[in-house]
Amino acid sequence: MKKHIFLLIISLLSVASLQAQFAKPLKSKNLVCRNTSPFSIGITGSFAANDMLYSAVSKAKLNPYLAPTGGLTFEWNTMRGLAVGLDASYAMRGSNEDFVTEFLTSYSTTTFARVDYAMRMNAVEVRLPITWYMGYDETFRPYIYVAPRFDLWLNGKLRWERTYDNESYEPVTYESELNKATMQPYDISAVAGIGICSRIMVRQTRLFLKFDLSYGMSVLNNFSKQEVDESIPFQGWGDIEHETLGQRRLQNVEARLTLLLPLRKSLKDACAFDQQMKKSK
Repeated sequence: MKKHIFLLIISLLSVASLQAQFAKPLKSKNLVCRNTSPFSIGITGSFAANDMLYSAVSKAKLNPYLAPTGGLTFEWNTMRGLAVGLDASYAMRGSNEDFVTEFLTSYSTTTFARVDYAMRMNAVEVRLPITWYMGYDETFRPYIYVAPRFDLWLNGKLRWERTYDNESYEPVTYESELNKATMQPYDISAVAGIGICSRIMVRQTRLFLKFDLSYGMSVLNNFSKQEVDESIPFQGWGDIEHETLGQRRLQNVEARLTLLLPLRKSLKDACAFDQQMKKSK
């Protein structure tokens, strides 16, 4: 029995010796030394088709207002596959409304009124995307995200015009600067999107390029408090059916490009020694 145990030990030592002889030697070039932190900074920009949803208007011609956004972005990879971001941008939002309604001129006579409504708004916009990256391939990784979005309106203009088929009615035009009497000072939206992230190597620098499509909609009614309280007159939409104010919410479909640069971190131990040797050569 002891003889068998002795032979088994000899065999195991022989195998271990052979593996040591043929194993790939451990050199500095075989070590994986990533000196990037979980934090990234970059730039982001989008092009959006903006529109307003009016609860008092059920039939309107789809005529979105196309406008860009641009700003800075920050992303923190909290764990593998999950990231929390912060986007701060200058955004242009707005709406174009164009529709025709039947207008009651007397008890038994009607005509048609056409309403053209244009809204232009400039804002400081902040988004807080929570992103889930799927898969483990760093070359191309699809992702999905959700984000609250906050818009602080800086300035803007409103133009509202109503014309009639009946020439006995004069056209009505209303123009106003964006202010607290015509708009809430801020807006909050919920955004959800899907995209793909691609790794780009520029010499020894690793960058990430992201492209995504998203949909966002306001969770607040952005008519002003004065309009809701009826302390200021509201022009209406052109007929009895649409004379109520209702609610107004911003919605948009957005295509976004983001370029991220992972921040570097201080290396230690073998990785730091390896980097120092490379610099000295």
